[in-house]
This record gives sequence, C-alpha cells and structure tokens, in this order.
Amino acid sequence: MPDGTPRAILLSIGTEILLGEIVDTNAAHLAAKLAGLGVDLRTVRQLPDDRAAIAAAFAEARDAADLVVATGGLGPTHDDLTREGLAAALGEELAPDPALESELRQRFAAYGPMPASNLRQALRVPSADALPNPIGSAPGWWVDRDGSVVVLLPGVPSEMRRMWSDQVVPRLEAHFALSPLHVRTVKTFGLGESAVGEALGELLGRPGDGISAGIYARDDGVHLRFSTRADPARLAFPLAQAVRLLGDHVYGTDEETLAKVALHGLAQHGCGSLASVESGTAGALLAILSECQAPDIAYVGGLLVPDRSVAAAAPTADAVVRLDLKSQDDHGRSRVEVAIEGGRVSLPLTRTRIHGSGPQRQRRAAFAAMDTVRRAFG
Repeated sequence: MPDGTPRAILLSIGTEILLGEIVDTNAAHLAAKLAGLGVDLRTVRQLPDDRAAIAAAFAEARDAADLVVATGGLGPTHDDLTREGLAAALGEELAPDPALESELRQRFAAYGPMPASNLRQALRVPSADALPNPIGSAPGWWVDRDGSVVVLLPGVPSEMRRMWSDQVVPRLEAHFALSPLHVRTVKTFGLGESAVGEALGELLGRPGDGISAGIYARDDGVHLRFSTRADPARLAFPLAQAVRLLGDHVYGTDEETLAKVALHGLAQHGCGSLASVESGTAGALLAILSECQAPDIAYVGGLLVPDRSVAAAAPTADAVVRLDLKSQDDHGRSRVEVAIEGGRVSLPLTRTRIHGSGPQRQRRAAFAAMDTVRRAFG
C-alpha cells in the first residue's frame, strides 16, 4: 500500500466539453470528493474524442500521478474512445469479456434487440477489473498496474456518482493510506473578499500549525474555509475566532444555508408559512426558496412579476417577501428593494446594492433578500 498523500489527475473526455456544449460538473464533484478522501488533486485536463490524444494523456498522467480518474467516452458509439486510448497507453489489447456481454444482453432484454454497437462496452484489457454500473450500460474500469491506478467512469453524472461511491471509494480506501481532509466553513454576506481578509488580519495568514485557510466568493456571500489533515478538533479555535471577528456578517457555518437561516428566523417569530413576489430576478428567489429544506416553515409558492412592480397579490401566507431588482447603474451596481408583509411579521421597504450581471446578478439579489430577512428576524 503506497505511503504518503497520493497524487491524482482528472481527465474529462468528450469533445462536447471542449466545445462548451455541456458543463463539466463531473470534475467539480470528483475534485471535492478526492479532497475529502485525502487525495492531492494536481490537475484537471479536458480532452477531445481523439484516440491518440487520449492515449498520450493517459501515458503522461500515469507517469505523473498515483491515481488517474477519467470520465466520459465509455458509450457505444464510434467517438467513445476512452477504452481504446487507455489500451494503447498500456500496450494491451482489447478483447470481449463474456461476462460483460451477458450482462449487457440481460439489460437490453426488456427493451428489445440490443444494438450491435453496444458490444463495444463489453471490451476489456487484461489488467482491468470491470466496475458494475447498475443504472447504465457502460461498465467502468479499475486498472492497478506499474505503481499507478487508473479508474474509468461513465460521463453521465448520475452513473458516475453512483459508481464512484459504490465501487471506487472502497477500493481507494483499501489501496492507499489516506489522510482525509477535514474542513470547516464560515459563511458571510455583505462583505467583499478584501474586507473579510482585512477583518481577519493575522488569523487568515497564520490559522495554526497544519491548518490552511482560504477565502472564496460565491453568490450567497464570501466563505472562509479552514482545513487540516490532522485532528479536526483543532479547527474549532480559528472557526470561533473568525465568527467573532466578522460579527453579524456571519450567517452560518458548514452546511447551513442563508435561506434556511432566514426562514428559521421567521419561524421563530411565529410564521408557519411564507410566500414571495419578485420582479427583475427571473424567479431566482422562488428557486432558492423551493430548494430550501426548512422543516419549521412551509414555502407555499411565489409570483413572478415581469413589469418590475411587486404590488401584485401574493399567495396567502403568514409572511410575504417582496423583492424588486432595479437596473444597474454606471458602476455596475444594482439596487435591491425588499419588504415583508403579513399577519405575523412585517418589514418596511429596505434597500441594498449588489454587483454582478446576468443570472449572477439575479441570484445575488435573491440572496440579498434572504440576508435582509435574516438580519431582521434572525
């Protein structure tokens, strides 16, 4: 079993990624999972459906890393070339696997004759162990050879995630001596990255031995991340210090969300239901509230008003959040107006400003509305 932190390289295979036709969400998901396991991800490469390019990338990655994870290119069509590319890099020949072929035929039995092209998915090189795919036709591969491990995963996100958690993670934990990364997060709203950095002072540069700190901006505010591969209890002190230094700009930690904190505050003031009316946001607030898992208050629905007037009647609820996003000024700032009315709580019209453009601007406006609620009733 290899010692030390294993190094990994991700290969995202598919011309559609390079053309911008799909977003590479697989790489983002796997990057987070690898970090949590204690694997040091060194780079992510995006590759076209080209056998020679794929083979060269596998050869280079196997020389540079302990673990290579590739997604995509395992389908049945002529441009699914990941198997062929890895076989070339390994210097091995693809051959039909009778067990895989039998599984494929059983899968297609309920749908009629199996297209002959699907037999490509039953090909395997001698050094590869097949990884079952219970929700798709493309099996994955686990190849352990010459001091490196190569994992092939389907490109379909649901299939990839299922195979990763069920098949790959247990093998990685058995193969490598892993030191999981422990992470704690402080979440703020209303301050920019530079202002958060100034407020934290030396805590950001020297959070403690073996502890790393980082700041990153998101639509729901600026997040501060502390991480360590040592005892996770050591993260408690810098976390508490950050909360103290950032004051009421902090709305939560770790898995807490701004919407959930805001809705919990309304529930604490006797609201059992909430509705929304919004304009200029393309339904960003409705989407955020619909996704929010807040067991102590029910979101009964929202109304979109395209004419930038939030005076329209709303669904009946204990509280109604009214959000109006105004046009940007010459400095790229937009005015966000928020008010709350209802039988349980009320909030006079409140104005704030945000930066951003397009969908980002709309989501930031919705989160600004939630922060207004959080500060008023949290």
